[in-house]
Amino acid sequence: MKLCLALSCVALTAPSLATAEFMLRLPVGAKTTYSRVETTIPYTVPVGPFINGAFPTATTPKSIHRTVWVINGDKPIPEVQAGITEQLKRSGYEKILSCVSRECGGYDFRFAIDVVDEPMMRVDLRNYHFITAKQAVADRPTYLTFLLSKSPLSLYLQITEYRPTNNPSKTLAEFSTVLEGLTFEAGSVVIGADPNNALAALARKLKTEKNLRVLLVGHSDMSGSLEGNTTISQSRAETVRSVLINDHGIAPERLEAHGVGYLSPRATNETKEGAQKNRRVEAVFSK
Repeated sequence: MKLCLALSCVALTAPSLATAEFMLRLPVGAKTTYSRVETTIPYTVPVGPFINGAFPTATTPKSIHRTVWVINGDKPIPEVQAGITEQLKRSGYEKILSCVSRECGGYDFRFAIDVVDEPMMRVDLRNYHFITAKQAVADRPTYLTFLLSKSPLSLYLQITEYRPTNNPSKTLAEFSTVLEGLTFEAGSVVIGADPNNALAALARKLKTEKNLRVLLVGHSDMSGSLEGNTTISQSRAETVRSVLINDHGIAPERLEAHGVGYLSPRATNETKEGAQKNRRVEAVFSK
């Protein structure tokens, strides 16, 4: 498992979703504050909210590895959570619990689960999200849990892996760049002006650095619904992917497209100029 938004980045060519490694791409600058094999926490995971003094649990494998990542800046929880959900699906995992603060059980849930101590991990009782996922295989499945929360300056992500083997997932941070100058009109997936030749420059980089892979992340302004904007942003990323493949000869297996709608603005949506900046595609690189 590689952390790139990465828990292992070669999952793009995995032959079967049921056996694919889990890959989560983290934003630029993400850093680990804790990474350890655990021997004292229970071999169970929550599978429901905290009600009447407890939450229901499932028994897990006994090889447990826990990592905490810190993402500085104003990265919203929904954006990181959307990346987790997408890759769980791609890698053959099913979510068996996904809840937010009060839905989980608030204070009681938070202090009934095992959380890495501060300052490595911080949890806002009014703003956390918890996910339990299970590998969709019949024999010896891996379980993953994710605890996401915000502080005033950072987003914290605790990932706990319960695996049938002693091999923890590998992690990898990545770097990214906005394809500056590449424009889209409101509601459109057709590429407009590219005065900076951003696509040609990206293609040259990929041809020079042949071990690079790219996740193309589409973004939108805030006009319309989240569902509609997510679809549009996905289509924008897929359009860029097609141009790189068909016009620049980049191998399809090196490119992946994803859309996050309006969840990660880089400018105000109150002005025409700001909305235009938010309609963009970003290239996230990994090896």
